[in-house]
Amino acid sequence: MSYSNPRTITYRFPAVSVTGAATLGRFVGPNGMVGRLVDIAYVVTTGVTVAASNLIVGSAGDTDAYGTLAVPVASANAVGNGMTKGVTGTLPADTVVLVGSAGGATAGAVDALVTVDWYGGNQ
Repeated sequence: MSYSNPRTITYRFPAVSVTGAATLGRFVGPNGMVGRLVDIAYVVTTGVTVAASNLIVGSAGDTDAYGTLAVPVASANAVGNGMTKGVTGTLPADTVVLVGSAGGATAGAVDALVTVDWYGGNQ
């Protein structure tokens, strides 16, 4: 498997709530390719109030296995990116990846973006 020339894909989950622990969306990489989480980002669409939340990227068995990003108390149009990498460094081929919220805020929604470099497989 070649790690040069990855296929970079950004998955967008518009106007998702960060108030409760929930799955916000799912994706699967290109056929036969393994991935590396590059970035998690957000744009606040509805102000986040009272407490921070976290965006999480993982699997059904470990919802933050690949990475997390804190979403602080913020007003609309605030942005953030970067992440804390999870314990698992590679997104497996042909496996559902979950994007979720860990909850915590009493109000708030964001456009969440998850960027992955995909390698190998049927390029």
